[in-house]
Amino acid sequence: MISRSHLIALFVIPLILFYSGAFASNQIGKEARTYKVIGQGVEYFEDPDSRHTLESIQQAAIEWRINEQDVFSQGYSDSDWWLRFNLRNEGQSQTFYLEVAYSVLDYLDIYVLKDGQLASRHLMGDKRPFSERPVYHRQFLTPLELDQQETVTIYIRVQSSSSVQVPITVSDPERFRELDISATLVHGIYLGGMLIIAIYNLLVYLALRDKSYLYYVAYVSSMMMFLASMNGWTFQYLWPESTWWNDTAILVFLNGVVLFGLLFATHFLGLKALGKRFNLIRKSWIGVSLLFMLSYAFVPYSIAIRYTIPFAALTCFFVLCMGFYALKRGQKSALIYIISWAGIVIGGVLLALNKMQLVPRNVFTDQAIQFGSLLEVMLLSFGLAQRINHEKARRIQAQENALAIQLQATEELEERVTERTRELEVANLQLKELSDTDQLTGLKNRRFLDKYLEDQIKSALRYEHPLSVLLIDIDHFKVLNDNYGHLVGDICLQEVARRFADAMRSPTDLSARYGGEEFCVVLPETPLEGALVVAERIRASINGTPILARHFCQKISVSIGVNCKIPDVEDTLSGFLEAADKALYKAKESGRNRVEHSA
Repeated sequence: MISRSHLIALFVIPLILFYSGAFASNQIGKEARTYKVIGQGVEYFEDPDSRHTLESIQQAAIEWRINEQDVFSQGYSDSDWWLRFNLRNEGQSQTFYLEVAYSVLDYLDIYVLKDGQLASRHLMGDKRPFSERPVYHRQFLTPLELDQQETVTIYIRVQSSSSVQVPITVSDPERFRELDISATLVHGIYLGGMLIIAIYNLLVYLALRDKSYLYYVAYVSSMMMFLASMNGWTFQYLWPESTWWNDTAILVFLNGVVLFGLLFATHFLGLKALGKRFNLIRKSWIGVSLLFMLSYAFVPYSIAIRYTIPFAALTCFFVLCMGFYALKRGQKSALIYIISWAGIVIGGVLLALNKMQLVPRNVFTDQAIQFGSLLEVMLLSFGLAQRINHEKARRIQAQENALAIQLQATEELEERVTERTRELEVANLQLKELSDTDQLTGLKNRRFLDKYLEDQIKSALRYEHPLSVLLIDIDHFKVLNDNYGHLVGDICLQEVARRFADAMRSPTDLSARYGGEEFCVVLPETPLEGALVVAERIRASINGTPILARHFCQKISVSIGVNCKIPDVEDTLSGFLEAADKALYKAKESGRNRVEHSA
């Protein structure tokens, strides 16, 4: 059982370390990297009849109230809520990101006014397709272009059938990316850990055919998908256009946590043998859970969420009582079950109280359910292992005359578990490969590119070798997308990626998707002359043959910027990319469909 504890510790320890970091807040424009929380002092107005527009809200004689909390929160409400605040840039002219970090709001309309005139409007929310967002991100992001000493007025209209919570922050792109990478890594560790634990126990179920493991896998998977849905990951990556299912999925997965948690407790604690009366209560509770599951197809989300969350919180207490009852009846596994379930009870109750506006919204209350669920999963894994040990001991004691057969069976079990563990390691490697790959084009993604380029800069600096970087941009791609649709655009991206990937010279050359319609090629130990040859070959390959995609049959072209240099100690990843980007810009300015290099 040591291998299992080591496996779980690999996910628990990094998660605690990442969550223990504090997020700093700075005044906007005071430092190069900005992060400001917008909460206290924000003016707000309740529009219960949903009759106001931006124009009417500006002209009407309204008594605005002042928000006194760090995060504007109104619990479950059917009203429209208008927020208003001013934002001033004390630093240099630049772009900022206004983020509303609560991904389950139904409608979120953001209006930016400059000198009293509407400068931009962004209509977002999970009732609208994901593709309509101004920034492709799981949270709601609005880009703000602010000149030096410029003040803008922000109006926000919020309407949601879920809890009305509007955590607002403003940050510069660099600071946002830094925090977003940290948050994404934390969520990735959590979700990856839960996924691997689920796969592991599924393999154990296949080996042992014990239903406790099957219900445990379903429970862990439901918990993982519920939290992924709450944090916007599933809407971004799994069903970005299915707004109805995005709401319903949260209810289904939350009810799945309740249902499979009850079924797992039944088998893990052996509740069927602990009394008819208690068993009848347990069956009734499972029946209610199944009834709720069916109701989601007919009951609106705004109603279903209000009885599902309290039911889930009550179920946490009920299942905990089941553990105490089993402990009282002498069930040996009940103690570790009670300890493990206490974490999810605390997290679930805090989540329910947070959504009902009974406790404030903060990092602890937001993430308590993740802490609790991961702690619970870890301890229940130990409990399952302990359960196997107890059963093994009883079998050995009851079958002393068959010790040799038992030892042989144990050895076979260990071999099968070892085999499943090797399969799990292969699956883990495949997961890592997927995390480094852009799913649309099959090329390496931006995260892998940054790490690879940093390593190549260090190597070229050490051995004084030239390093070449090519930035490739598809000409007039936005026009192509607008005229022929995103499906044709995706096919063009895939075909372009295939053509210039075929033009690579050696295994050390890297081709990656840089973002949008931009690609990047890294050529280690390649002088400028060689890089220009490769770049021209790529340009000619893409422009030489028309691309066929549905009703589209045209030649497309690319502009390429080349940066070649023997790095010195002052060169950085961003510097290399910036120089290549300038060359790319020069190629576009010079007429496109050409190659330019940095000076």
